[in-house]
Amino acid sequence: MPLRNDAVPAPGRARARVTATSLTWCATLAVAALLLLGAIVPILYAAVRSVPLYESGGSFTLDNYTAFLSDGAFWAALRNTALLAVLTAVPSILIGTALAVLVTRTNMPGRSLIGALLLVPLLFPGLGATLGWVSMYAPSGYVSTWCADTFGGVPWNLYSIPGMALVSLERTVPMVYLLARARLSTLDSSIEDAALSAGAGPARILRTITLPMMRPSLLLAGVLISMMVFESLGLPLLLGTSSGIETVSTYIYNNWTTSADRQGLVSAAASTLLLIVTLMMLVRGRLEGDSKRFVTSSGKPKARRPLKLGVAGPVMSALCLGWVALAILMPTFGLLMTAVTQIFSPLISPWEVLTTHNFTTVFDSPSFVRSIRNSIVVAVVGAVVSTVALTIAALVAHRSEFRLRRVLPPLLLFPRAMPGIVVGMGLFWAFVIADPSGWVRASIWGIMIAFVVRNTAVGYAAIESTLLSISNELDGAARTCGAGWLRTGRTIVIPLLRPALGACFVLMFVALLNDYDPAIFLMTSGNEVIGLTMLRQWLAGFAGPVAALGVIQMLITAVVLGSGRLLFGVKAHV
Repeated sequence: MPLRNDAVPAPGRARARVTATSLTWCATLAVAALLLLGAIVPILYAAVRSVPLYESGGSFTLDNYTAFLSDGAFWAALRNTALLAVLTAVPSILIGTALAVLVTRTNMPGRSLIGALLLVPLLFPGLGATLGWVSMYAPSGYVSTWCADTFGGVPWNLYSIPGMALVSLERTVPMVYLLARARLSTLDSSIEDAALSAGAGPARILRTITLPMMRPSLLLAGVLISMMVFESLGLPLLLGTSSGIETVSTYIYNNWTTSADRQGLVSAAASTLLLIVTLMMLVRGRLEGDSKRFVTSSGKPKARRPLKLGVAGPVMSALCLGWVALAILMPTFGLLMTAVTQIFSPLISPWEVLTTHNFTTVFDSPSFVRSIRNSIVVAVVGAVVSTVALTIAALVAHRSEFRLRRVLPPLLLFPRAMPGIVVGMGLFWAFVIADPSGWVRASIWGIMIAFVVRNTAVGYAAIESTLLSISNELDGAARTCGAGWLRTGRTIVIPLLRPALGACFVLMFVALLNDYDPAIFLMTSGNEVIGLTMLRQWLAGFAGPVAALGVIQMLITAVVLGSGRLLFGVKAHV
C-alpha cells in the first residue's frame, strides 16, 4: 500500500510544529512559575526593605524580622495557634476515625445515610457555617439560651480557643472521615477476618489491627488540620477578636489594617507563616510516602465482611446521628433561621418574627449586589481560564517529552498549601511593582488571579487523575501516523478528558466562589466579593443580612455542585 503524502509532514512544517510545541511547553512552565513566584518573592523582598515597596528609596534591612520576633504579641499568637491546632486535630482524628470505621467496617444501622450526611459541610462555605454555629451555640444563641434557662448555664464558650476548635470540627471531622475511609478501602479485610475466626472480638480487632494500619493516614490528617488552622483567618477573626485572642493569621491582618508603617513587619511575619506551612507540607509528603509500607491488598479485593456490633449497633447509630444533628444540621438550621427572622431566640416564637427583610436588604444594597455579581463573574471567568490552562499544564506534565515537565506538578499543587492571606499579600506587592497605576489591584481581575493561583491544585487534581488512566498507546498511535503533540492532544486526549474537564470547571467555580482570604489585601470599593463582604459586615454587627448572603452563596454552591454531579459525576469529596 503506497504511503500517503500527508502521512509524513514536510520538513518545514515539522520544524514549525516542533517550534510551536516547544513554545507551548516553555510558556506553560514560565506562567506556572511566574504565578507561584509572584505570590512568594514580593513578600520576601518586602520583608527585607526598610520602606514599603510603593515608596522610593529604602535599603536592605533585617529589622522587620527583628521587630516581629521580639514582639510578645506574635509569640502569644503563635502559642494560641498551636493550641488551637492541637485542640482541633485530636478530637477531629478521634471522631472522624470512629465514624469512618463504623460506616465502612461494621453493620451499624443507617450507616449509608450517616456517611452521606457527614459530607454536607464540605458543600458550603466556611463563613456561613460559622455564622450557623454562632446563631445556635454562642452565649446568646438559640441552644445556649435554652440550656441556660433549663439547666442554669452552658458548658461551652465559642469565643475561646476551645470554642473555636469546637466550631472547626464541622469541617475537619468530614476531612478525617474521608481520609480514613479511603485508607480503609485499601486494607485487605482478610486480616480482620482471620482475627475474627481466631476468636477476637470486634473491639479488639479494631484496636489491634485496623487502627494501627491506619496510622499514616491519621498522622497525615493531623498535619493537614494543623495547616488549615495556621492559615485560617475568618474563624479566629470572628470568634477570637472579642476575647482578645490572636492567632498568627489575625496578628498579620490586624497589624496590616491598623498601621501602615508596619507593612515590613507584616511581610516578615507572613514569610515566617509560609515557612511554617511549607515545613508541614514536607512532613505531609513524608507521611504519604510512609503509608506505602502499610499496603495490605493486592490484586482483586475480597468482599468485606462487616463486623457485627450486636446490641451496640443501634447505640452507635444513635451517637452518630446525634453528632450529625448537633454539629451539622443544627448550625445549618441556625443560619437559615437567622436569615428569615428578625431575631432568632427560644424566648420568641420564630413564626412571629418571620421576615424577608434580610434578603431585601441584600438585593437593595449596591455593595451586596455587586459582591454577588463580582463573585459569579470571578468564578465563571476564573473557572474557564483555569480549566483551559490546567488542561495544557497537565498535558505538558504527563503527555510530553519536555525535559522540565516534572517541575510542573509541584508548582501547581504547592499554592493550595499556601495560606490565603499570604497569597493575597504576595500578589498585592507583585501588583504594586508590575502595575504602578493600580488598575489590576483595584479590579476584580486581580482578585480572580489571586483566587486562581491559590486553587490550582483543586482543578489540576481533577484532570490529572483521569489523564493518568488514559493509555499512552493512543498518543503513540497518533504520533506514528504523523500527528504532532499539539494535534494529538487536541484531537485525541482532550476529547477523552471531557468529563474531567467538566469536573474541573465545576470544582474551580465552587472554590473561587467561596474563597475570600486572598482578597483581604486586594478588595477596594467596587471589587467586593461575597466572602469578604460577609466578613466585614459581620464584624460591623449586621448578622441578618450576612446570613441571607450566606444562604444565597450556599444555594449557588449547591446548585452548581448538583449540576456537576448530574452532568459530570462530580462528588463533594473530589
